[in-house]
Amino acid sequence: MRSNKAVQTILGLLGILFLALSGAWAAGSRPFTLAEPGPTGLVDYAKYGKFYGMGTADYKYVVKDPVGLAQASGEGIYPNKDSVLKDPAYLSLKDKIDIPTENFGLWAGDPDQAQVNFLRWAASDQDPASKLYFIAESFKQARMWLPAMKAYYALLVQFPAATRKNSGETWSWSKSLGQDAQQQILHILREHPEFNLELKATDIEIENPGADNQKIVRLNPGYFVRAAADPPVRLTDVLHVRGVGKVKLVEYTNHHWIMTVDDKPYFIKGLCYGVTKIGQSPDLQNMVGFTDVDEPEGIFDSWVDKNKNNSRDVDEKSIGDPALLKNMGCNTIRLYYGAKSKISLARFCKETGVKVAMGVAFGAYGLDSGGGWDKGTDYTDPDQQARILSVLKEMVLKFKDEPYILCWVLGNENNYGVHNNANKYPATYCDLVERACKMVHQLDPDHPVAACVGDAGFLGKLAQFAPDMDMVGINSYRGSEGFGDIWSAAQKTLDRPVFMSEFGCPAFFNGKGEDEEGQAHYLEGAWKDIDYNRGGGQGVGNSLGGLVFEWADEWWKAGGAKPANTHDMSKGQWQGPFPDGWGHEEWFGITSQGDGKNSPSMRQLRKSYWVLKDLWTKN
Repeated sequence: MRSNKAVQTILGLLGILFLALSGAWAAGSRPFTLAEPGPTGLVDYAKYGKFYGMGTADYKYVVKDPVGLAQASGEGIYPNKDSVLKDPAYLSLKDKIDIPTENFGLWAGDPDQAQVNFLRWAASDQDPASKLYFIAESFKQARMWLPAMKAYYALLVQFPAATRKNSGETWSWSKSLGQDAQQQILHILREHPEFNLELKATDIEIENPGADNQKIVRLNPGYFVRAAADPPVRLTDVLHVRGVGKVKLVEYTNHHWIMTVDDKPYFIKGLCYGVTKIGQSPDLQNMVGFTDVDEPEGIFDSWVDKNKNNSRDVDEKSIGDPALLKNMGCNTIRLYYGAKSKISLARFCKETGVKVAMGVAFGAYGLDSGGGWDKGTDYTDPDQQARILSVLKEMVLKFKDEPYILCWVLGNENNYGVHNNANKYPATYCDLVERACKMVHQLDPDHPVAACVGDAGFLGKLAQFAPDMDMVGINSYRGSEGFGDIWSAAQKTLDRPVFMSEFGCPAFFNGKGEDEEGQAHYLEGAWKDIDYNRGGGQGVGNSLGGLVFEWADEWWKAGGAKPANTHDMSKGQWQGPFPDGWGHEEWFGITSQGDGKNSPSMRQLRKSYWVLKDLWTKN
């Protein structure tokens, strides 16, 4: 064991080296000049048309003066479709620009080429809502905040119900462009108080956006007013307390929530933690997790490759992951499927001071139920239900008295139906969650129970069928601005606190390679949203914190067809709102294992590590 002073000295020098090498990083490119920007300021849409059905499912905006609106909107912003064709920048590049032709996909283009992205979308024949969305994204990439708000608001006013498919696959999910535009404007105004504006009364509620059963509930683009000073939020009168033991969830009369541990506020600043040795994979059935054995390899003696030369230099001494997590301010780790060794876990938690969100598969991926990977879990089978509850009971009894337990987490986005049928029988699944919560509360009154869902799935069903569930863990990957309406949707539907049980971004960009800047920018924005919505904050007030996915790159995650000893550099496994539009499964770590030759002991700390350290330790 190295002394705390020596560890802090090493980590302090690493931080200085990071700052010296990187400077003040920022994703995106510089602002560019529009040939016809239009008048300064936001557009007064009432001057050029008429609103009908505000706040209803029948809302629409009818343009009365398209020429005047085009001039007021400026280049590229609907209905201004022609100005870009006369833009000198477009005329010089038109033969080189890749004009979008597919009516799906969420990638806005290379963030370092914001003007090119703007020109390619403004000159395209795509539907006007998609054009507005990606034009606004281009302005945002260039940090042109007023044009970005103009484009987002044009989408809100004229096409609030528009959606766009994530990909061309039949299984692809869709993004609600109107809902996202609303959140983007709110984010810009929150981050840039110099505008001194608020967006009031905006309300875009759509059920199952983009699906065959899409239902528009109400649409209202809202309006801008001068911002008033944010009143201080005071948590005084307690409305309700969930829990009677060590960990409690306290709801106040303003419906803000606080988690307490030993009656002291606790906000989750966490990591989905694990280190997989290169070459190990569940497909090869040779994976050894750090809690599978008493003395795991490469966890307590890990070292940092400061100059990233994939070689251990004489000054690169053992530090250990516990010291690295403690240094960055991490207070919680998530374990998905329990732990075999109490010895290694107890040592890890003692050295880091972290607490554990202890998980159980609860039938996800065919685990715990006896269904297996091929057949999957059948939640309508009483025998499989009994096995799931038995596994949970065994885990709770094994760990409930350990000082590092924070909470119990049931499943991992089981609502997606991956090797289980929860998506087909949501009421049956949520009823099993209720039975599990009742059982755990009897066995262990000290710690709350959460169900883990993918995005906002099953919130309504959990509210209806699982009243004894204490909180919800949400796995969500919505983009660098945060999580949109998840907080308000949870408050309206469930009135239970939530935490982000997974959020993250790959550190890889197609055509460029490793992309530390894009990942760090994404995680910073996502965390700020988590923090903004905490109890006592200016947001919704139901956020209990979040867990970053993940600590270290895992080289097996591209799938069984890809070798587990090769770091995948393909196009990506799934499309999503990431820097290059793809989820690169093997690149989500905030630490890298370099070329893999020193796995599992070597850590190359990415910029995300230092950004999170700053966010987690400054207060």
